[in-house]
Amino acid sequence: MKLGPWALRTTYLRLALITLLLMAVASPLPVFAARKMLMQATLNPTQTDQGVNVAITGRVFDTVNSSIPNAVISIQVNNPQGTSVHLAIAYTDLGGSFQDTFFIGSNSPGGNYTAFLVADKPGYDTARVTLLFTYSSPDFALQTSVSALSLRQGETGTVSVTVLGLRGFHAPVNLTALELPAGVSLQYYPASIAPGGTVTVNVALSIFAATGNYTITLLGVSGSVSHKVSFQLNIAPGLIQVVYLFIAFIAILVLVLFLLLRRRGKQKRREAAVEELIKQSSADKGYVATARAIARLEELRAMERVDESTYLRLRKEYEKRLEKSK
Repeated sequence: MKLGPWALRTTYLRLALITLLLMAVASPLPVFAARKMLMQATLNPTQTDQGVNVAITGRVFDTVNSSIPNAVISIQVNNPQGTSVHLAIAYTDLGGSFQDTFFIGSNSPGGNYTAFLVADKPGYDTARVTLLFTYSSPDFALQTSVSALSLRQGETGTVSVTVLGLRGFHAPVNLTALELPAGVSLQYYPASIAPGGTVTVNVALSIFAATGNYTITLLGVSGSVSHKVSFQLNIAPGLIQVVYLFIAFIAILVLVLFLLLRRRGKQKRREAAVEELIKQSSADKGYVATARAIARLEELRAMERVDESTYLRLRKEYEKRLEKSK
């Protein structure tokens, strides 16, 4: 019996199907296995005043680097505490590319943000990518115009401090000084400044400020955030101090001379009073005159116009004279 063309075709198709079924049963791997799908992605942050915009860009392709269009990309972003802050679905274009964005506000917690990406398409294996992005909360920095300032005692100088805002920081910053040396005072114009501004710090030294090198530390505070910045202050002897010391020396010298002259004048007055007493007692050595001389001697002693040794000598002499006059 001879078969027609259509019967032959049917027979061949049956044989092919039986062969494929036998191969599927005998093979340890599926004959119609899903194709391998790969994915690459990156995070691109952009800083703003309100926080950070993060763009997710990527591409899906196969093992021979052929682009896979119309793949579904599931995106989930978790914050450092593990809480989901962003969910999205994206699709690959004809070139296998996709993109998405998420935003981290300036008041968001700092730390590592994790993006989980899953690519799916019928006929392909699932592709997964995990990306990390480290976010630091808004902050500020301080910068001085000079690293060292040299002044003489009694002089005044200035240092400029600039406040730099970081990652959208915009709150005002207050400046103060820590542990100033004796004789050093600071004034701030203005005392509070927003990021991007500059504070002029006037450094004033008294004429009594101790000479030497000092580290001046300034503290900037804004809420719970604080930072320090330092500069060196070199204090040299001042001309005013030299003049002051010279005037003080002259004043002390004049005072010493005045005291010496006063003492010398007082001594001369003592000597003159004693000489007058001796002269009077020598002219009249009678009992009454001698008694008057003793009274005058006591008066001079009470007025501290006769020294003790002279007093004792004359007193003894006049008492002998009184004995003889009786």
